[in-house]
Amino acid sequence: METRQQERGQGHIRTGLLDPEPVTEVDEEMVSDVDLNNTLTDEEREEILSELTKLEEDISTLRQVLASKEKHHSELKAKLGITPLIEFKQNFNRSWYDMQTSTAYKKTSETLSTAGQKTSAAFTTLGTAISRKFGDMSRPRWEAKGVEGVLRRCCLQPLTPVPKKPPATTCPRAVIMRGPARPV
Repeated sequence: METRQQERGQGHIRTGLLDPEPVTEVDEEMVSDVDLNNTLTDEEREEILSELTKLEEDISTLRQVLASKEKHHSELKAKLGITPLIEFKQNFNRSWYDMQTSTAYKKTSETLSTAGQKTSAAFTTLGTAISRKFGDMSRPRWEAKGVEGVLRRCCLQPLTPVPKKPPATTCPRAVIMRGPARPV
């Protein structure tokens, strides 16, 4: 069974997509002879062309009128002393006012204000903690541990004799006779 299908039409051989033979091209003359406007009669075509011409004339006239009105507009502005810079400032101020009165701007502003207050409070707390830490570091700490603390205690405290331990007694009378304990 042959998988190839061949059709004869308009003098060309058409083959299937899987055929090893190359696809033949269609002549350009045949394509250019196709008229897509076959549905219009000559009278309809003339009417459409005349309407198209009128529209083009109207567009040209409107452009001329618009140009003259724009010229008159700029002359009036010049007489009033309105420069492009002043106009830009007015437009900018109007746009800024419109933006500030919008609900989105108000909500965003409130959110940023709250965030700013919280951030400010956090930085204040952090600053206080750092100040306190530096303040603590500048004061001598007698209860510091390690070599530094031992050296401070030895060098800065006056020399005092080490008290001897009293003999251990089990008699309450001996504790009473000795008297209250003295601070060392």
